[in-house]
Amino acid sequence: MFKYFETTADLGVEALGESLEEAFKEAAKALYNIMVDIDKVEKKEVVEFEVEGEDLEELLYNFLNELLYYTDVYGLVFSDFEIEIKNNRLKCKAYGEKIRKEHNIKEEVKAATYHKMKVKEDNGLWKVKYIVDL
Repeated sequence: MFKYFETTADLGVEALGESLEEAFKEAAKALYNIMVDIDKVEKKEVVEFEVEGEDLEELLYNFLNELLYYTDVYGLVFSDFEIEIKNNRLKCKAYGEKIRKEHNIKEEVKAATYHKMKVKEDNGLWKVKYIVDL
């Protein structure tokens, strides 16, 4: 599950998951749903990568911006993710395809920011919160 919240200049995202990996997966899906209709993105290509961070917030920041790198450089958008997190290291398989007009292109996301970024567990539910620069 994910939802959006208003900020003055950009867009905030809040993603929830029963595990840390699920929360990061929902955060990534929310990121791409800002840009396109992810329900129309097919799993034609897979990209595998690893990122790390000093803490969970830096890990989230690096993860989201690595995804955006593949969008900016290779024109890929993603709709599904396999994520494994251990010791502030994240392994990801991102599934998607080259962006097409059939994806109902919405907004361009320039970057995820550290502003108001949070990753925390509360009563067995992980919550991820971040803001993107549009």
